[in-house]
Amino acid sequence: MLTHTYIVLISLFFCSGDKIMSALVAILSIRLNQRYKSFSIDCPLLRSKSSKKMLSKLKILIILLITSEVSLELLQLNEVERFCYPELHQNTRKSCECIEESDPPWGLRAVNIDCSFKDFLTSDLSEVLPLFSDTLHLNWNALETIPQLSSDSLRLLNLMHNNISLVTSNNFAKVKNLKELYLSWNSIRIIEPNAFGELNSLQTLDLSHNNLHILEFNIFSPLKVLDSLYLSWNRNLNNTEGIQNIDLYALFGINDNLRVLRLQSCSLNNTILPERVALQELNLRGNALKRIPELLPDTLEKLDISDNLLETLQDVDTKQLTHVREFYMDDMPYLTTIGEKALFPLKSVEKMSFQNNRRLKAIHELAFGANATHSPSLHSIIFRGSALHSFNITLARIFHQLNVLDLNGVPLRCDCQLAWLKDLTIETNGRCIQPPRLRGLSLRSIRSKDFSCETWPRWLTSIIIFSLIVVCSLAIYLIVIGLRPFGAVVMRRKIGANSPYARVTIEPNRQESY
Repeated sequence: MLTHTYIVLISLFFCSGDKIMSALVAILSIRLNQRYKSFSIDCPLLRSKSSKKMLSKLKILIILLITSEVSLELLQLNEVERFCYPELHQNTRKSCECIEESDPPWGLRAVNIDCSFKDFLTSDLSEVLPLFSDTLHLNWNALETIPQLSSDSLRLLNLMHNNISLVTSNNFAKVKNLKELYLSWNSIRIIEPNAFGELNSLQTLDLSHNNLHILEFNIFSPLKVLDSLYLSWNRNLNNTEGIQNIDLYALFGINDNLRVLRLQSCSLNNTILPERVALQELNLRGNALKRIPELLPDTLEKLDISDNLLETLQDVDTKQLTHVREFYMDDMPYLTTIGEKALFPLKSVEKMSFQNNRRLKAIHELAFGANATHSPSLHSIIFRGSALHSFNITLARIFHQLNVLDLNGVPLRCDCQLAWLKDLTIETNGRCIQPPRLRGLSLRSIRSKDFSCETWPRWLTSIIIFSLIVVCSLAIYLIVIGLRPFGAVVMRRKIGANSPYARVTIEPNRQESY
């Protein structure tokens, strides 16, 4: 690529006028892996007689540059062979897979190295990576420490599924241009101060599924352009002092431009985030929250609060979620009610999910407020697996604007109060559990006239049935009493030798002889 750069500069120097752009386009079309058979530039200045000598020098310079590039390519090939196919592991499963590509749009060299599933130890790896290394996958090995790698071009480093327990200071000092670092599914317990000190270009950091107990103060402050931070499934992370009552950004030195933060299953019962940051996605699934945190960023667009300890969802929980587009509240073990106006603040919401809430039995008729048209962008609601029996007709306006309404596994009571649900044009996968004559039937297969309500209240029917049972029992008793004979009846029996109840001896038959 250096050759192309030099040629472009020379062309711009010698050419002028409207031919500059045509020369530039012609030059940049040459790929690094192409063979150089001929090269020409349509330049009026170089066609003049006075520039023939200069043109000869230019050709010589181009030849020298092409020669140097060929030498560089040979050197690169040797580097790839050394790292990916070392003599010790040639023709074995410990040889890595190295693919050299040309990344668009400029055709830059990029070497992608895959050393996963090789049972590598840290000592098996070379420190110096091949030139133009772009990605290195070392996942699913037996690395006990993070290898000290050296590369100016490495963009992605994948160390997932190893046995790493410690991240030391300046561990990544020689791979300063890393943009993505994946350290999940290890046993990392300690991250030393300044462990990420040299990673000024890092955009994605994954530390999920580890054994982190304590994170140092300002541990992420060197990461000035960090975009995504994953800390999920560190179940003892709540032991970090101040993590539940101090601004998380100030505690760990997180930059204000972070867009994605995942804190799933970290045993948190509270978290505090600043309001004026750029955070768009927050995952708090699987913690011990009893209320949705009061202090959340105004820019939040996706919130997952699933598998926490809330018992009811109220309007005070959602008052700061005015910009949220996706709201997930699944697998809540104690959630029973969605209260009045609880969903009213979600004016920008597009998708809601209340899936597998086994105790959720009631959604208030005014859960979306008195004016049910306040959220025109809402197109998907999922109640799959909840314990809801019915929906008030005040929700009809919201349900009619949906593209997705999932009622699969919801035990619906298909009476006259739910008849309006039959008018929906979308498939809900809902089935009736009551009344018994409609049990197991889908909403789509039931006729509208079958959605009927009982004329008598159920309690009144029970009283009538009980009264009839009592009256019948009393009538039977009186009939039995009426059939008994009048007067005293004496029952006598003789006891003695002449009594018909005397002992009778039965002897076996004797065989007669003839």
